[in-house]
Amino acid sequence: MKRPRPATLWAATAVYAALLAGASVLPSGPDVLGGWDTAITPTLQNALHVPAYAGLAALTGLAVGRLSLGRLAFIVLACFAFGILLEHAQTYVPGRTGSVSDALHNLAGAAIGCLAIVVWSRVRGHCWRADASAAGRGLGAPHRGPRSHP
Repeated sequence: MKRPRPATLWAATAVYAALLAGASVLPSGPDVLGGWDTAITPTLQNALHVPAYAGLAALTGLAVGRLSLGRLAFIVLACFAFGILLEHAQTYVPGRTGSVSDALHNLAGAAIGCLAIVVWSRVRGHCWRADASAAGRGLGAPHRGPRSHP
């Protein structure tokens, strides 16, 4: 299967991030927007942060392409920073509050998303290298083993 073009993956990542931001700043309460969030328990609301940020990190990793451990760490931290920014923005939205707990759930989700990329790559037959500088290959590059010299 052919890998989607990077521009397509970046566009999908941007749309996903915009939807995540939009959902994060919706007002909350029984009289706001038809009480959209009254059926969601606080525990479920907290838990939903994990898959939401796992998806963001996974899409970002796919858009980046060739990954090293440093790039994976950067993706996790960038998604975490994005989550902190949205948690802060929620302090200005009626019925919403920013939460350290939610930010930590975002961090866990981003880490899980990056781990999912690593697992997915291994399933697809790529060998992930801890030393991405070796032979100039990133973590997503297939490793074909040592070359035999004639």
